[in-house]
Amino acid sequence: MKKKFKNIFFLLLSSAIIFGCTDKDKLTSDIVGLGGDTWAKTEVDDWIGKNFTTPYNIEVKYKWDRSELPEIYKNVIPVQEGLVIPVMDIIKKTWIEPYVAIKGENFMKKYTQKQFFLAGSPSYNSNGTITLGTAEAGRKIVLLDLNTFDPDDKPAVRKILHTMHHEFGHVLNQNIAVTPDYQRITPSDYTATWFNIFRGAYSSTAALDKILYEADFWGKGFVTPYARSNKDDDFVETLSTLLEGGDAYYNNIVNNLFVYEGQYIKRNGKGIYEQNTGARNKLLKKKAIVTTYMKNEWGITLSDLQIKTQEAIEANSPTPALGELLGPQKTYGTITVNPQKLSGLSAKFLTAFNTSNATLQANMGLYVDNISLIFSTANRVILRVNFMDPTVAVGAGYNADFNYTITKTDGDLKLTYTNPQPTNANARAIEASVLPIVNYFSNQTFAMRWIDDIIPQSKGIFGGLVNKNDPTSYVFGTL
Repeated sequence: MKKKFKNIFFLLLSSAIIFGCTDKDKLTSDIVGLGGDTWAKTEVDDWIGKNFTTPYNIEVKYKWDRSELPEIYKNVIPVQEGLVIPVMDIIKKTWIEPYVAIKGENFMKKYTQKQFFLAGSPSYNSNGTITLGTAEAGRKIVLLDLNTFDPDDKPAVRKILHTMHHEFGHVLNQNIAVTPDYQRITPSDYTATWFNIFRGAYSSTAALDKILYEADFWGKGFVTPYARSNKDDDFVETLSTLLEGGDAYYNNIVNNLFVYEGQYIKRNGKGIYEQNTGARNKLLKKKAIVTTYMKNEWGITLSDLQIKTQEAIEANSPTPALGELLGPQKTYGTITVNPQKLSGLSAKFLTAFNTSNATLQANMGLYVDNISLIFSTANRVILRVNFMDPTVAVGAGYNADFNYTITKTDGDLKLTYTNPQPTNANARAIEASVLPIVNYFSNQTFAMRWIDDIIPQSKGIFGGLVNKNDPTSYVFGTL
């Protein structure tokens, strides 16, 4: 039997040799990567030379070479050549140039990775995750999943930028290590199975699943699920989030950490939320250490680098005006205002909100939890006052809707309290107690706009209404 199989193998091998070769075949062809990968330079190569190789001594490889991948056995496809310049241009403008503006070209010449390899698809891992980028010894970076890239898609730009700041953060940390105090903030919550933190893993109820998902990283003091993998990735994830997401994004995470009972935030008898002070303090400590590290070890004021980075993102992927995105059948239809989840609301709005809340509690034993502005039609907005009864089950609440007609002038909104009002029984019951909120909007003209001049780096996070006759009177909320 053994001999028979050997003979069959020999015959097959002989056939392969006979049919696989002819006298016309050239048996001395060069192997790709060993002299066989020459090609005529194109405008892509000229652009790379001008923008990366000459100024920063960075090689950018985009022609297919499987040996450049850290795990060559995986199925990864080449990058589309037409995307090479858009991808690298975004990297240059939103990663290199902000650092250059703060530290100068020599800093980036010295510390940047010296080789980039670009690939078109992600690298799929056996644990269900995908790899979007890798770095090797601080000298080489592999960027994957680039064939879906759209330079006008801000989330796509942020995704690449997050990868770049993550990998460059490793370079900085490898040259000068962050203080060991960083890893002492959350020492027992690092886990090799961080990839089990994903939406859908916690509950079949979407609202509860979201709460439990966020509690498994934000609620433990980590800025992303991947930050829980180890102390080094925790540090660079915090750094990259502060730069790519911006200060308002990071602070908004901290401001929304509360203690939950099921789907509802725990409150006292007057509606005051119980904060998750442990997680808040951990995230704030990590931010403070990152800020001090960048200043003391690298001479970089983190807030300055954040500003430059966010300006670069906005310059390359401009956010449309809020008026283009907010309204019926548009990207956003509602602005939700909850003073316990926001910081920086105007004193005049807070006076109206707090007076209404105190009056409702005094008159009816109820309290105002939050309000929403719902843009229901082209010429109507609903003010929804969400109020609660502290004597019933936690989280139980009621809606009261008050309608306003809209008169638009040059993009501004004049809100007129519709007569007759209110339009439902709940609103009718509480109207007299919440008139300060109702009157705050009634017969007033507001500019509907982003409020990044009030809360820096908040464009795309908070939408606002600013009183045209009194710029110190404004309200904003989450979209």
